[in-house]
Amino acid sequence: MAQKPKNIELKLEDVDVLTTGMTAEFVNGILDFLLFQRSQIPFVYKTYKYYVEKWDEEDASKMKDDQDFKKYQFEKQRSIAKETKKAISDMREVIRNAFKRSESVKSLRFLFGNSTFMPTEAYTIHIPHASISKQHGDIHTSSVLGALNKALINLSICEDLYGCWSKDLKATKVFLEMELLTQGENQTVKLIPKDVVSQLPRSCKNIHFHLLHVNDNPAQELLCCKELTIFEDLESLTLSREENIDTPENITGWWQADVIVRGFTPSSFEMWSS
Repeated sequence: MAQKPKNIELKLEDVDVLTTGMTAEFVNGILDFLLFQRSQIPFVYKTYKYYVEKWDEEDASKMKDDQDFKKYQFEKQRSIAKETKKAISDMREVIRNAFKRSESVKSLRFLFGNSTFMPTEAYTIHIPHASISKQHGDIHTSSVLGALNKALINLSICEDLYGCWSKDLKATKVFLEMELLTQGENQTVKLIPKDVVSQLPRSCKNIHFHLLHVNDNPAQELLCCKELTIFEDLESLTLSREENIDTPENITGWWQADVIVRGFTPSSFEMWSS
């Protein structure tokens, strides 16, 4: 039997209109936050990505010839670091692609542990579908950065969250599961269907993030996209499909991404300065 979930509200403020693209960036921001805070990468993701990408094939050859074993360890550490960075990048892309299918993603779950059967920590993110606009594309995505930073700052000082972290987490695997609408094909996303959602052991930390879109001007209607002719055509097509297709909206299924992030802990910080 799983632990009683710890529910944490995460408000998305200063966002006039919430789109699927913005929501994907919020989810990726939470992933980056968790990877660093739970010691799966040594720096925040942007810094970690910068260091890994600036390496080139000649870096390791700068070491002296009489340090063969040290050179081998150095190269191995960098190879593992690059694999972790690629896996994180791939998982972020899986999330973006999943959200490109409007209203497809109902919730997501990151599992930290050696397997999906015995995770140590589980983080479920609930998506505010009622707040996601169907009348706007992703042209507003540039406005998400400030709201994302504000939300992550609030998360970083959340006492309820840090109260769940009684001890550091060793480098482990990170899995991604998603609850999606079952109709249609997920051709753009590499996913593995699950007959049942993974059950959490009692020892697993069970944390739920509830994304809430907070708009101080709910009565204000944004017409920037509705004035476009192409939007009118798209709206007519959407209404036509809704009239002719009678599909239950609440039928969902669970899927697992084929990408697994393996946490990386450097044996020495010398590799970052060489």
